Amino acid sequence: MQCSRCSSKRCSFDFPEPLSKCKHPPSVCLTCLDELLPKDSMPGKCLECDETLSVEDIENIRSSLKHGNRECAIFHELDLLHQKGEQARNEQAPAGASHQPEEGTIQVSLVDGTRYTLSVARRMRLSEVKRRITSRSGVAEGKQRLFFGGQDLGAKAKDTDPLWGSVGVPFGQVVQLVIIMYETGPNASVRRLSFELSWMAPDSNRPLHLNGTCIVLDSWCNVMASVDFRRTDFAGIVHAGRSTRCNPRQFVTVDTAGLPSECRYLFFTLSAYAPGGVTLSSFQDPAVHLQNADSGEMLASYTPNRRFADEEAIVLCCAVKDELSVDWRVQQIGVPSDGNWSYYGPLHSTVSKMVSDGQVF
Repeated sequence: MQCSRCSSKRCSFDFPEPLSKCKHPPSVCLTCLDELLPKDSMPGKCLECDETLSVEDIENIRSSLKHGNRECAIFHELDLLHQKGEQARNEQAPAGASHQPEEGTIQVSLVDGTRYTLSVARRMRLSEVKRRITSRSGVAEGKQRLFFGGQDLGAKAKDTDPLWGSVGVPFGQVVQLVIIMYETGPNASVRRLSFELSWMAPDSNRPLHLNGTCIVLDSWCNVMASVDFRRTDFAGIVHAGRSTRCNPRQFVTVDTAGLPSECRYLFFTLSAYAPGGVTLSSFQDPAVHLQNADSGEMLASYTPNRRFADEEAIVLCCAVKDELSVDWRVQQIGVPSDGNWSYYGPLHSTVSKMVSDGQVF
């Protein structure tokens, strides 16, 4: 029961027995009655109906205090349990989540530097946030992976479609959007992948070509190989050789089962030759087309949506091996760089920095 005066939750024996002259059940606890009723053997009035109370009535009420608890132990225990539960929930919640407003904005960043500002609410599901990203970027929900602090927001949650308020991203923070081209997961049958690196050559009497390269890194960002038209073979990776003027494309085939165990990252690039006066500005639409190497089925394509100036090379995509499942995931990149087939140093630095900066997952 709850006292109508002090609002305390108390047991029934903390209230007086009903008086015959009063026509209502008692709602004021004994503690409040002891403080409010007259003392020194004087009569008084009921606090609820103004009925006159004799000295004997008041003495009987006060004598009941000897047998009743001032506060019900059961309710006290329940309040303690409630407080402990609230404390546990606050400890489990992401840092700062309890002080977060219900709505705010986040920044969604792509590897190529593109950014979107997105309005989100803590009550939104992750799928709804992805739909908003689709409306801004055109990237299908199924190709989106959202990372924060190096963690996949979809994979870290127990719920398959968690509330945004539970994924641990405070408003105002930057979330990394990774666009997936293909994954060799347990449900995928394709293990041999063909990367077609293509471009549109300029109308010129001078034959101009780009060079397609697969740069292989281990988990520590050490360069294991740069496979191109000169070095056409490396364990599990085969480059088909030079392009021709009538066929401006180069092919790199990857057999994921034949790659060395220490191999972790495969970066696919197209580069011009600036020392010879050729940059990416001389070409149009550098692109990567990912195919099933056995059947020729097209799996995904990516053409960077940008204009090139004096950039010498472009990192088109990256295949990353999951160290636990040993599955491979191919993600879009679209980052320009210096470097060419005769001097890979700047390209090696660019891709190594992407790994160390946590831009590939």
